[in-house]
Amino acid sequence: MSLARRGGRLAVVVLALGASSTARAQVLETGSLPAFRAPAWQLTAGVRTAFIKGAGFDPFSSNDAFVAFSASGTRVVVRDGRLSLVAGVGLDLGTSSARARGAQAGLSMTRVSAVAEGRWQPWQRVYLFGRLAPGLLHGSADLDDGTSPNGSSLTDSFDTFSLDAAAGAAFCLAAVGGARVGAWLVADGGYGWAPSQHLLLAPALGGDQDKAGTLDLGTLAPRGGFFRIAVAVGF
Repeated sequence: MSLARRGGRLAVVVLALGASSTARAQVLETGSLPAFRAPAWQLTAGVRTAFIKGAGFDPFSSNDAFVAFSASGTRVVVRDGRLSLVAGVGLDLGTSSARARGAQAGLSMTRVSAVAEGRWQPWQRVYLFGRLAPGLLHGSADLDDGTSPNGSSLTDSFDTFSLDAAAGAAFCLAAVGGARVGAWLVADGGYGWAPSQHLLLAPALGGDQDKAGTLDLGTLAPRGGFFRIAVAVGF
């Protein structure tokens, strides 16, 4: 065999080995990213239970728990490998009632918030997240007092700023369409804060409001620890 032929065969072998090494490197690089990606869009619905301490909440609850329906819609705005930044909107609304001073008292609160969330996906079907959600909180309190003028309820309401900070995890229960559409179980917990509100309930009497008696229920501090359990559809 001539020297030229041997050189040619050697060159072919070297090129083949080089191509094989490059292919293996590409596979390793791709394998370092999760094959199953957390959803870009996600719609979530569940239950948020907050624990509100203080005498101001006692007329509306016997166990310090305020249970609310919780929903959100989010979208990934930046993704880098296993990390992603998510933005969206959230809605929490709930009511609580109890007997206060021999009458039925009720409290409703609605929170609309902007959601900023950071996610990390350590495993194929699991991601961990931290969330901040500043928002606006509207509250309304009422008490059925048969002795009030015209038999009307005593009421008061407030609007204030709120802030939620939470951390949690999500697990994919099922996926279809090449892991592009999935059902997720989401759980998180944290602390929700809002300024204290003084509740001074009065009957709605229109122009004669100054003549009406009022009921002072003290200061409500609508803040405390919470946990949330929800299901989500991601795509």
